[in-house]
Amino acid sequence: MKKNQDIIKKVVEEMGGTIEKIIPERNYFHIKINGEKIFINQKFVINDSLFSRKQPTNFKDLTYILLKENGIPTPNTVCFYRKTFNEKEIEKKLNTLSYPIIIKDANGSHSRGVFTNIKNPQEAKKIILEKIQEFPCLIAQEIAFGKEYRVLILGNEAIGVLEMIPPKISGNGKNTVQELIEKKQKTQDKTNLDSILNTILNDQKVNLSTVLLDGQEIFIKGISCLAEGGETKDVTHLINKDLESLCVKAAKVVDKKLTGLDIICDDISKGPLNQNFRVIEANRKPDIYIHYNPTYGETQNVVKKIINYILKLKSISN
Repeated sequence: MKKNQDIIKKVVEEMGGTIEKIIPERNYFHIKINGEKIFINQKFVINDSLFSRKQPTNFKDLTYILLKENGIPTPNTVCFYRKTFNEKEIEKKLNTLSYPIIIKDANGSHSRGVFTNIKNPQEAKKIILEKIQEFPCLIAQEIAFGKEYRVLILGNEAIGVLEMIPPKISGNGKNTVQELIEKKQKTQDKTNLDSILNTILNDQKVNLSTVLLDGQEIFIKGISCLAEGGETKDVTHLINKDLESLCVKAAKVVDKKLTGLDIICDDISKGPLNQNFRVIEANRKPDIYIHYNPTYGETQNVVKKIINYILKLKSISN
């Protein structure tokens, strides 16, 4: 692939432009020419929108760079690549973050390769050293606090917005926390009874042996996870217009007409400038089923909207 890059660089410079690498490990770089910025990866890929991007949402590390460059608030993030891994740089990078943090596989999805609620650089370094051979790129990222939402963007609008509620249990005054977890997850994926869970419980001043009061609720996971009993609440009608516009901008940054944005904010009904707001991820193949029959609220028929949108595009192209 280097031959492509060499000739592209030569021609760009002859045209008065410059080349700027942004992720050397992935061969991603910018062409700056005539006041414009063109994104490229090894070869030119020209989509309908004329952006030359090769699936930027495949890689979380690239997504964060693109969002940050375009003024979209995201959590502070550092990356570790197997190709250029340098143990001496681990602590230096990790010390630039505020804790707690989350570590995740840059290519992962559906909560795989995710390590949450890491309290200090020493703990983070241990995980990175253990997992860097399993995952080609690991991301260490500050945890953004607030409510978690999935915003499904189609074109220039949010067609479905869900509050994503982490798995939780409710006490009955009889059973222990562990018994309640096991009872809740008889027909679901199991939450590991490990140090991560213990930390989450300790933060709520309980443990696996605690008997919760009748009606007392606690979370058993730090992030939303439907497979382990997470819940959803439709809030499409509540999304603030300015916040929606910023989400649309984020979707355009990653060059997707259909994008599932994971965001953290205090209140979906307020503007992004008046609260803690962060875009956590941009999903190129967002789940559609979650907008049907939410735990709370009304179904959003997003499939109908998507099909009508495609038909409209086809009619325009014809």
